[in-house]
Amino acid sequence: MSFRIEHRIGVAAPPSEVWELVYDLEGWKDWTDLYSAASGRIAIGETLRFTFQIGERAPMNIEGLVYDWVPEAQLAWRVKLPARINTLRYVEIEKLTETSCVLSNGDYYSGLGTMFMDKPLRRDIRAAFARMNENAKRICEARFIEKGGVMEPATGQSDADMVIQPLRPTVIGGKPWGFGKSGGFGPRLNTPAGR
Repeated sequence: MSFRIEHRIGVAAPPSEVWELVYDLEGWKDWTDLYSAASGRIAIGETLRFTFQIGERAPMNIEGLVYDWVPEAQLAWRVKLPARINTLRYVEIEKLTETSCVLSNGDYYSGLGTMFMDKPLRRDIRAAFARMNENAKRICEARFIEKGGVMEPATGQSDADMVIQPLRPTVIGGKPWGFGKSGGFGPRLNTPAGR
């Protein structure tokens, strides 16, 4: 079983403002309740370390491997969780105008253990992504105004776009990626046009 959980929100601030917040891993603890600690170097192949907690569940220490990153656009890392659950975690910033963007925060899940991820857990994950995005929006917009920026209405999406949906092919670093038969996430090989 493979699925994605995602939350998107419009931000009335430049992508550079959002990226500054995302890039500062050690500062994540100050603006999101999902991660009480985050550290590492953002570079392909580097290890990121997190302490995260979903709702009232016990905190977990995890490590993720950076799969892709593009300044002011995306950060993607792979995590292997207990119970044979594989994830591709991502934060994406889609530029709309010079002073607005859409922030997407999500996770692709695969592996045998995903069948045990019940609806309450999935709802808690979506809610944590929503809080993370809402805090990022508030902080980035405030920083932008403090720097003399003029806010445009962000035409991005918000709560209505919190989704859990079946996995669709995705492109990372210009290459088609997806879940293989073994449940691992990686480049999709021997497929016509990445389908």
